[in-house]
Amino acid sequence: MKRRLLYASSQAYQPAMHVHGRNVGWIEAPFVVRRESALGQRQIDQALVGRTSQGVVVAFRGSLPPFFGSAHDGWDVVLDWLNDAFSLCVEDSHYGGGVHFGFAESTRRLWNDLGSGPGVRTAIQAMLDQSLLDRKARRHLFVTGHSKGGALANLAAMRSAQVKEWADLPVSVATIAAARAGNADFAASYDRTRIACLRYEMPGDVVPHLPLSPATPAWARAIARGVFPRLATADYRPVGLLVAPPPAPKAGHQAWAGSRRPVRRLLDRRGAGLEALTPAILTAHAICPGSGYDRLICDGEAVCDHGQEPKRKRA
Repeated sequence: MKRRLLYASSQAYQPAMHVHGRNVGWIEAPFVVRRESALGQRQIDQALVGRTSQGVVVAFRGSLPPFFGSAHDGWDVVLDWLNDAFSLCVEDSHYGGGVHFGFAESTRRLWNDLGSGPGVRTAIQAMLDQSLLDRKARRHLFVTGHSKGGALANLAAMRSAQVKEWADLPVSVATIAAARAGNADFAASYDRTRIACLRYEMPGDVVPHLPLSPATPAWARAIARGVFPRLATADYRPVGLLVAPPPAPKAGHQAWAGSRRPVRRLLDRRGAGLEALTPAILTAHAICPGSGYDRLICDGEAVCDHGQEPKRKRA
């Protein structure tokens, strides 16, 4: 199921895209929720809501990538990244603490029904109702997302846990390279819910350390200053159980893709700017086939059996 959530996070960027061998297992085509930015008539927020045999899956799209061709133009990318930059931490009663203003607004737009169509909450309820009729999916909610989508997944999971009609609904979250959604109070409130969350992070990926906090590693701070020198510092905290690659291998063993070592070497070079860091940053953050995250979920987890049934012992 964890690999299916990885595939759903990828498909959230391009809902019509299907990659061989990376099947989410949708019972029917997922419903796509799209919302326009408050800064302009541009659709920068997107989520998929669909059913698998294991339950309802919600996958939030991350930030639009600036270096790859898509149906979105440059202004869509700029507005999306400006939304990410609204890192002011604001108190919100839905979350029991302070949360990232831009991420909270994106979650609100996607969650609620608007003139452009039903929101995520309505879509989830419709699929739960359908499953009561045809019994094709279990009563379970899975929420996932990559990058910005991971932050939105955590915020949406908090909202889901507060819906009275879903008091008996298990909520499982898997975030991949997720940005931080809120402060220490938010993290404490999150931990008090019934949400079961796994957060996957590669060691060379800067995004899981953003927005910055006093605990952000120095190497991540150096990269962030290169992107936005005046990036606001707040007490943002991660949530969920961390899943990361094993410790650095001994000499003679193959290193994990997305290792932090290339980033450190580049930072140590005098005069090396953001342009030199870009390939390493993108490699560490990618979720495409063969990427570090693709290898980590579930193949990098020693205790994961990848959903396989145990082999029967011979008599």
